[in-house]
Amino acid sequence: MAARWRLPAGVLLIGLGLLWLAAMSQSARTAPLLDGVFIEDPYLFVDPPPGAAGDPPSAEAAQAVVDGSVPLVAVATTEVPPQAQIIAEADAFAISAGTTSVNVSIVPSAADDPIVAGNVYRFSVTDGQGASLEIRPGARVTIVVRAPQPDPRAQIARLYGTRWVPIPIEFGGLPDMFAANITQLGDYAVVLTGPAASGSPGASVAGRSSSPTPSGGGGDGAGQGGLPVWVIVVLVLAAVGGGLAWGLVGDRERG
Repeated sequence: MAARWRLPAGVLLIGLGLLWLAAMSQSARTAPLLDGVFIEDPYLFVDPPPGAAGDPPSAEAAQAVVDGSVPLVAVATTEVPPQAQIIAEADAFAISAGTTSVNVSIVPSAADDPIVAGNVYRFSVTDGQGASLEIRPGARVTIVVRAPQPDPRAQIARLYGTRWVPIPIEFGGLPDMFAANITQLGDYAVVLTGPAASGSPGASVAGRSSSPTPSGGGGDGAGQGGLPVWVIVVLVLAAVGGGLAWGLVGDRERG
């Protein structure tokens, strides 16, 4: 009896992966219609407002270097769903000869600008000596950042000095999650860039349609054409693999 539902469960996993693919491929900033309700953990603030939860976790992972390059990287904080994630294709980071491992970290901090929704997250990758690594030109590195709640004005921005510069984003799978391809590591957050946010005291965000590229940097997300297909493929393959493994467990039990 237990084996009968394992194959449909595998098919369900595949369907969820394909649903994620469909959501990510949408060019419009609209939420997909999902059958059912996904229960999220409460958003965790570094400096929680009254009535909100606090103490968000950091994320850190060591990644061994293989054949002179860093393999695929996927690191996320532990909330459900994660409040911050980074996914990088293999050989995305420039490393020096002799490097044997790198350390990937995501560290939250409190925001001091009213346009920021939630926490600021610092994404960093360092070598064994603690030196910061750079993203190779043209490499695909994607971050996903969650907002405390859905907001049509929300998008991801990178902090340059004291100024938040929005970057092109895609829908991140849920109404309060946003994804972006980046070309530089650093501090990122969800910011509210609509009229209410830009008119608030102390707002320091560059406009969505006319944000200048900071000197010394090529900007983030520009010309990368949305989320890379390989990220979607990895997730779909993971769903397929999970379904097949589930089916194999059922076969063994019947045997």
